[in-house]
Amino acid sequence: MPSRRPPRSRVETTRATRIALIEAALEEFATRGLDASLDGICARAGLTRGAFYVHFADREALILAVMEHVLGGFVTLLTTMRAEVGGTERALALFVAAARARAPEVHGGRALRFFHLMDACRRSPQLGAAYRALMHDARDRIAEGIAVDQAAGKLRQEPAAPAVADMLTVFALGVVAALELELSVDVAELGATVLATLSPDAPRGAARRRARS
Repeated sequence: MPSRRPPRSRVETTRATRIALIEAALEEFATRGLDASLDGICARAGLTRGAFYVHFADREALILAVMEHVLGGFVTLLTTMRAEVGGTERALALFVAAARARAPEVHGGRALRFFHLMDACRRSPQLGAAYRALMHDARDRIAEGIAVDQAAGKLRQEPAAPAVADMLTVFALGVVAALELELSVDVAELGATVLATLSPDAPRGAARRRARS
């Protein structure tokens, strides 16, 4: 006779309820937009409004939690640009592979899409500030990894690590936007071009000359 699963602890139950609300919101936002009703979200989660307000003060707090949930995978992909996982070259390859496969971390699929996030930031200064804080933190961690690779001679010494981190962050966001717009772009070629400009073997000023031409 199979053993009975032990009952959930209060912490586990609380976490499960919060996750259920976030996942229900993802579904409702994807089909009905950010104006999806709280009643619809609660019904999809199989919970009451009372349960909702135990976890979230209001709709904006829920949208923020959903945003953090969606961005978590994307930020993780960005911040793998660290020496421990093979350096920037390996991290960029992981990001490009995820983009080409339309992985949820890069291309939202049924979840909250990039244009939803932009709309949420436009509507709410608080959400906009939270989004920027997440991206700034990711950029700073990328810069740390870039500095490690530059010190090891794996990347060219200039531009400085913060500027390279800005470039890679904008590159990643641009790839996401291109996927949303279904533009015909070769993500692998883009990634290879970015990496070539960072190579320690790249001629000085080559990237700058190409940009001016």
